[in-house]
Amino acid sequence: MILSMIVTVDGPAGAGKSTVARLLARRLGVAYLDSGATYRAAALKAMRELDDLNSPHALADVVRCAAIELIDSDDALVVLLDGLDVSSEIRNPEVTGNVHYLASSEPVRAVLVDLQRKIGAALGSFVTEGRDQGTVAFPQADCKIFLLADASIRARRRCKELLAAGRDANYDDVLQAIVKRDHQDTTRKSGPLTRPDGAVEIDTSNMTIDEVVTAMYNAAAAAE
Repeated sequence: MILSMIVTVDGPAGAGKSTVARLLARRLGVAYLDSGATYRAAALKAMRELDDLNSPHALADVVRCAAIELIDSDDALVVLLDGLDVSSEIRNPEVTGNVHYLASSEPVRAVLVDLQRKIGAALGSFVTEGRDQGTVAFPQADCKIFLLADASIRARRRCKELLAAGRDANYDDVLQAIVKRDHQDTTRKSGPLTRPDGAVEIDTSNMTIDEVVTAMYNAAAAAE
């Protein structure tokens, strides 16, 4: 099924957005846009060039100079930063721990939302996932989906992902980080995590990946 449409998938950290959004894009026959990868790449750039990440304007200046590219392929999403492949490096815990500095910065968000819109315009039809895709980046989306899952389940999922990638993972630490990130995402002034108007809400806590993708596919098909 190939659609000419934009589908946004929003939700909290660890809700499984990246996995199911990518699978949904494949099933629909459209491109995949990982907005979180733009923040992670920007965070890596800032970590390399700044000693203090607490200055929103300094962060924005660095991000404006960053050349961030997302290359969607059948095998994996390739993320380029200034021409170099950082697809694996941006998933490191150190980067994850610093993303909130950029996510809470209004000047940085403005730069990255503009980048995401430019990527989207070039793609035409796509599935994009993040925390403000249906509310800020692409409010005109044809189909908006909001994923939920219990924090404890999200923590177990994240631990499984980290272990599969050969990284250390402590459940209590991961759970604490997720709860902290939820608070940061929902209370920040710029682009807070909220359910987009008209979004189809799906609680993935007790659903398999295939079940979630099917529910999302049905929502997209109904919006066609």
